[in-house]
Amino acid sequence: MTSALVIMANGAEDIETISVTDVLNRGGIKVTVAAVSDTSTEIKTAHGLTVKADILLKDAADNYDVVVVPGGYDGSMNCRKSELVGKVLKAQKDRGALIAAICAAPGFVLAHHGILDKNTVATGYPGTTKDIPVTSDKDVVIDPVNRIITAQGPAFAAKFGLAILAVLKDVETAKKVAKGMLYPPESVI
Repeated sequence: MTSALVIMANGAEDIETISVTDVLNRGGIKVTVAAVSDTSTEIKTAHGLTVKADILLKDAADNYDVVVVPGGYDGSMNCRKSELVGKVLKAQKDRGALIAAICAAPGFVLAHHGILDKNTVATGYPGTTKDIPVTSDKDVVIDPVNRIITAQGPAFAAKFGLAILAVLKDVETAKKVAKGMLYPPESVI
């Protein structure tokens, strides 16, 4: 079964975390939410929601089809500070597996941990992209060569999830999920 690891730290953006998890689940992806913490699976989101992750990141397997990093300023900064997040992302990149990040995470997390280079096109939340070597102003960017998907922010969370689903499975599956969510299927990447 196709699998996704969603890395969640305190301060993660609510919509970006929940929407992506929901879209992937609807598309038949086995989603595991991992807390960036040494002791607690409870995460406090950017807007005060308490979410219980499935596991601690330190206990996550190392063979997911995609690793997803939601944004949110504090969540991204907490992922940026985590050596373990960097290790997980580098291992994913070294395996040639898909990495996805949204909002502040592309600039604050992926760029910081050396995942983005001068050959990787990415986008992010306005004002957080200065460390991204090659930026795009598109709302969602799929870099098929480098196996990275990025998106600008909360308004594009569902579209971001659908883009991940389209790459992991196929466009038809993503369109079917979009239709069930009343999201315009023709706008699926």
